[in-house]
Order: sequence, then C-alpha cells, then structure tokens
Amino acid sequence: MSVLNNQTQPTLTPAERSARQVKSATSQMAYQLIESWNHGWDLIWSSEDPADVLAELGTEAGEIFALNEDIIVYLNTTLAGRKQDELDAINAKVAAKPATTVAEDGSVTID
Repeated sequence: MSVLNNQTQPTLTPAERSARQVKSATSQMAYQLIESWNHGWDLIWSSEDPADVLAELGTEAGEIFALNEDIIVYLNTTLAGRKQDELDAINAKVAAKPATTVAEDGSVTID
C-alpha cells in the first residue's frame, strides 16, 4: 500500500479514546512541571547576578524558596525511577546552589 493512499485510522471506543487522553495528559503534566521548575530555577541561578534577582523578589523570596522545597520533594517522590535522568539533573542543580539565608521578613540573601 502506498503512503499516498488514504490510510484509515482504527475507530476507538470512547473508553479507548479517554484512556489515550489520560495517558497523554499525565505525560504532559510531568513534562510541563519539569520544564517550569527548570525555567524558574534558571531565572535565578543562571542569571548574571542571582543576588540581584533575589533582591528584586524581596520578601516574597522566602515563600518562593519554601514552595520550591515542597516541589523538589514532590518531584523526587514522583519522578524517581520514572524520569530518573531529569530528576538527577534537577537534584544536581539543587546540590550546586550556593548557601542562602532566609531572613525573618522573607528576603533571601546568598551567604
């Protein structure tokens, strides 16, 4: 059969279609979370001057750091053994982060 001929797609049942969409949505959710985490991390730690970015975040930086810690726990729980290469890259970035201090007012400085 030529690729130029119309090739019919199998007709899916509603359950089959839903199952495919659930699998796709789950995969996309993981991909988007990994990409979003990397983007946010790099906006601070790959910038020319991370201290300037932290200063611009002001007193919201502490909350952002706390949320990031929760997200890292989630990523480690969820991605371990499933997307290990991506998880290893995330954990390597976290391990390379310079020491920081969160002040009482929520501002963050690099030690």
